[in-house]
Amino acid sequence: MLLTLQQEAKRQRLPMPSPERLEKVETSMKRLDEVVEERETALRLLQTGQEKSKPGEWRHDFLGRTNWYTLREWPIPWYLNARHKRKRFFYTPNVKYFIRLRLEKALRQKARMNALKRSKQKLLEKKFPHLAAKPQI
Repeated sequence: MLLTLQQEAKRQRLPMPSPERLEKVETSMKRLDEVVEERETALRLLQTGQEKSKPGEWRHDFLGRTNWYTLREWPIPWYLNARHKRKRFFYTPNVKYFIRLRLEKALRQKARMNALKRSKQKLLEKKFPHLAAKPQI
């Protein structure tokens, strides 16, 4: 819409509309897009029961990670498709150990970040005691 206004102003050799007007047009277009998107989502929920525009499901890869797999039509059925058969949407039991290691690593990183935030907060409180949050009684 804004580009159309700019092109029309150039074509008619008129000054561009004021910035306030452009902001109003931009906000109204955003609101209109939100309403259209909300209406499409509601209609899709009624018709198919799916929130997303493209249906899909959560699947595991061969490393045990969970990914969103978007379903789509294929020219041949999945059981005849060699390329689809090569994709592994499962993981073997020996991968569970490594899934646990990955989880532990993520938890360690999170704990390390929390400790770093706490230490920075203490340092700031020590540096600026007059700005420290006082406990309420």
